[in-house]
Amino acid sequence: MAHLVVNSGQRMEVPLSQAIATRTPMTVDAATKRFRQGDSFVEAIKDVSLSIEDGEFVAIMGASGSGKSTLLHVMAGLTRPEGGRVVVDGTDLAALSDARLTYFRRRKIGLVFQAFNLIPTLTAEENITLPLLIEGRDDLAGQRLDPLLDRLGLTARRRHRPDALSGGEQQRVAIARSLIADPALVLADEPTGSLDSVSGQNICRLLRELSDEQRRTIVVVTHEPSVAIWAERMVVMKDGRILTDFPTTDFKDAQALAIHYQDVVNPVPC
Repeated sequence: MAHLVVNSGQRMEVPLSQAIATRTPMTVDAATKRFRQGDSFVEAIKDVSLSIEDGEFVAIMGASGSGKSTLLHVMAGLTRPEGGRVVVDGTDLAALSDARLTYFRRRKIGLVFQAFNLIPTLTAEENITLPLLIEGRDDLAGQRLDPLLDRLGLTARRRHRPDALSGGEQQRVAIARSLIADPALVLADEPTGSLDSVSGQNICRLLRELSDEQRRTIVVVTHEPSVAIWAERMVVMKDGRILTDFPTTDFKDAQALAIHYQDVVNPVPC
């Protein structure tokens, strides 16, 4: 697969149709992201490389400060790495200007956050279709809305505003919004963090079903084994680096997964 190259720190502007011709959901190659802290810099992620296969459901797990959310923001193009490369659906994000990156992200990356990020004055269906309406694609929004509402169990709640919805319903609206443009990749940052345990597990089940039924490529960032166990593969992060990754099918339940996770991040000295 040919990759776009950025020379001398300059961004190459390329036609979007050409950029997305090759469909590879996600490749992160030796990405590094630093933040200034006083007179020094802290590396939030350090030389991280990760590939996500088409239709794969991956959980990235780590404690607070492990770099998992920073990695997700780099993957989404919400922040640019100082080193390395991020390729989404065949496009090197570094090759895009800020305006072009915003457009690309709206088309190709679905985002789900812990805080839902719904607009309080809009109804559920208005929040869901907003990404398409911004681009004037009203006809496409109309075609996709009803099947999406039906699949996510939101048809009866379509005209309710966020304050009339439960936390689980609000997150389902947020998931529907992330899917309305039929993105190549869905990224979810602690999607169950604001939910009770039952609602949280229902959201995890929904994400797994969407991955299985529609071959959606989904990456979830979490610190909870009960969330990670729903994924097909788990990536473990600590101190800005990836320690290991492994299939979750090796573990019978979340408790067994949690034990293995602790063994990985806190190995017993020989």
